[in-house]
Amino acid sequence: MKGFSRAVVLSLAAASVAAARPVPPGLARLVARARPGGAIAAWCAGEFRPGRRGAFAVAVSSPSGASRYGVIEADATITDLAGFDGPPDLSCYSRAQATKLDRTIARSETIHGHVAPRWNTTVVCAFVEATHALCWQYSQSDGTFVVVGEWTT
Repeated sequence: MKGFSRAVVLSLAAASVAAARPVPPGLARLVARARPGGAIAAWCAGEFRPGRRGAFAVAVSSPSGASRYGVIEADATITDLAGFDGPPDLSCYSRAQATKLDRTIARSETIHGHVAPRWNTTVVCAFVEATHALCWQYSQSDGTFVVVGEWTT
């Protein structure tokens, strides 16, 4: 049942990623400038800061095995979000989609957690372990990405 629950949650993502998706040219240019230290294993586009388009959430797989999620902004700066184990599982949601995801989680008997977006920017959610996902949004007042949700399956 755990696999089914996870599939239900992830099916809500309009920009859900698959590891086999090719990297778009805009992201390829940013990666060449940012040099994230590994291959882009998954990605999704979003407006993580108000008015700043052209950014991507990414899963970076390193040859050393230290895989991590991060955000590459349009100016090629990288912000690390978290390390992860296993295959990447990364999605970007609008505030409305994240709110819908929260309602789905609340109704589930097998998924426990919440997603509470605080701003009208893209929410990034990713599985950091096989059954544990975290969600982040950029906080202008804190100047960093903050956790706005999590769930376990």
